[in-house]
Amino acid sequence: MLRGTGHRAVVYMLYGFLAVLSSMGPVYLMIILSHCLVLYSVALAKQKWLCYVAGLCCLASFKMEPFSSWQSGFVTGAFDLQDVLFYGGSGFTIMRCMSFALESVEKKEGIYSIFDLLKYNFYLPFFFFGPVMTFDQFLAQVSNRELRRKEDEMKNIRVHALIHAGAIIAVDIFFHFFYILTLPSDLKQSHLTLIFASAGLAYSNLVYDWVKAAVMFGVTNTIARLDHLDPPQPPKCITMLYVFAET
Repeated sequence: MLRGTGHRAVVYMLYGFLAVLSSMGPVYLMIILSHCLVLYSVALAKQKWLCYVAGLCCLASFKMEPFSSWQSGFVTGAFDLQDVLFYGGSGFTIMRCMSFALESVEKKEGIYSIFDLLKYNFYLPFFFFGPVMTFDQFLAQVSNRELRRKEDEMKNIRVHALIHAGAIIAVDIFFHFFYILTLPSDLKQSHLTLIFASAGLAYSNLVYDWVKAAVMFGVTNTIARLDHLDPPQPPKCITMLYVFAET
């Protein structure tokens, strides 16, 4: 049994804060902090509808002009994943802030501190690509001082890590060598394929999308499990769906 310290969440926050600062720059960090501050201020009103409206407006600001260009214009430099990291980190930040705000509304006495919000938001494995663990679950798990590993838990983590490494290789193979992605972009050739082939192509594209999501969930979830967290489960493959509610 390992005894955790009360500063575990602070260490995670500082590491994530510095990682975002070094990878995206100080201006992007200020944009993230400004959205956190806005939604924290809204949470003080303890009105659910106001939290939803403010969160949706913040999300819309990344798609509506001139707000989108104004915010993205602050980020200087260029590298391959800059747009993905910019919109991914911003979008998931706002969703986490909404979760924090809604939990603050439910709190009977007082409100959580903005420091709690920053600890929640800047947990690096979830920052750019999610998934979104609700604030109440994150707070309960990261505050747990009794850190125990279940029997064979490390073995399961290693197995899942190997599976996700294989999935990453599979995604790379699909992307570079298979035609399931290129054929839909040229619909002129669709009349040359049989209806069953077209159905198989559509199914393959759906499975490919699931594999990409499973990889993103799997990598971040594996790291989170190493940090003694119980992250949200990845989405089910379309082959395993039997009712619409499971989508």
